[in-house]
Amino acid sequence: LGLAVLILLPYAWAPVYRFPEPAPFTGSQLWNPYATLSGRWERANLHAHGHAWLGLTSGAQPDSAVAARYREMGYAVAGVSDYQRIAAFHGVDTLPLYEHGFNIGKNHQLAIGARSVDWFDLPLWQSPSEQQYVIDRVKKKAALIALNHPSSREAYSLEALRWLTGFDLIEVANGPFTTEDEWDATLSSGHAVWAIGNDDTHDLEDVRRTGVAWTMINAASAGQDDVLSALKAGRSYAVLRTGAFEESAITTLASLDVNNSTVTVHLNGAPSKIVFVGQDGVIRNTVHDALTASYEMRSDDSYIRTVVTSPHTTLFLNPVVRWNGTALPSPVATVNGFWTWTQRGAAVVVAAGLFWMFRRARRAAPATDVSRVAVERA
Repeated sequence: LGLAVLILLPYAWAPVYRFPEPAPFTGSQLWNPYATLSGRWERANLHAHGHAWLGLTSGAQPDSAVAARYREMGYAVAGVSDYQRIAAFHGVDTLPLYEHGFNIGKNHQLAIGARSVDWFDLPLWQSPSEQQYVIDRVKKKAALIALNHPSSREAYSLEALRWLTGFDLIEVANGPFTTEDEWDATLSSGHAVWAIGNDDTHDLEDVRRTGVAWTMINAASAGQDDVLSALKAGRSYAVLRTGAFEESAITTLASLDVNNSTVTVHLNGAPSKIVFVGQDGVIRNTVHDALTASYEMRSDDSYIRTVVTSPHTTLFLNPVVRWNGTALPSPVATVNGFWTWTQRGAAVVVAAGLFWMFRRARRAAPATDVSRVAVERA
């Protein structure tokens, strides 16, 4: 009974949320995340695990070895994101970040620029309101929040992603796995959320994970403030490696320009397939074997994002979105006080009822007559 109460207590406390109605991006102007580039691109991996918590989290190498290996591979930003532990606060040369979540549903968040660890979680199922509560709590102690591997075990359903607010990034590439549908569900609902790619490796010797996915960040330096600022503004793109690692830097983004309603992508490297994707993940245009491609946004295009398939990599560029010229939409879910306290009150009543039934059952249980049992056994 005590264990059940301990497990269910977070569910009783988590509030019920009122979510803003999903609505596509609107406006007469187009917002381009790549409008002002510094000319310097930093390769980053923000999701990798070292040996922590006595090995319970399956990290094979020490945190310092993980950071060192990524720098040897040419990464300017080598993120070590242990579960519920900020490696940067333990002498490791990495950004202050960690992976939040200790639940069976893989509802995990990456806290980037973390100031401290939040220990609240819901260990079993999670409704959209409960997911929102966790996001809000983690966000209070970090600069940016990313949803990790959203499709793993259906951690975040497409329906939930249309409603959830408060997160900044989504892991479009997690090792060899991609989650474009989840990203489009978020974008199509008017949430300005940008793509990142990460290995999520637990063992540096695992070739299926190490050096497979990363984020290219256009920042003035690899320093924390510059990296966070660039990620917040969307001056980045996710990369999935599909060929040899030694060839993975051949094809890169040179620029993305917006002229009136025309979006033009320029690449460096090998001619590639360039696909323009719009509302609800609908493909608007495809250009083959090119280093430059354009698409003229239609009046019903709320956003256009670009996917580049090169001989050795796939690039997921952040979208050009419609806006009012003043601020990108920032929908916020709010706590529904009435239903929150109704739920909490009901939980108290149920807990009290279970406790009363438990006590009553114990009192009603017949006492064992030790002497009678001894006689019968004899």
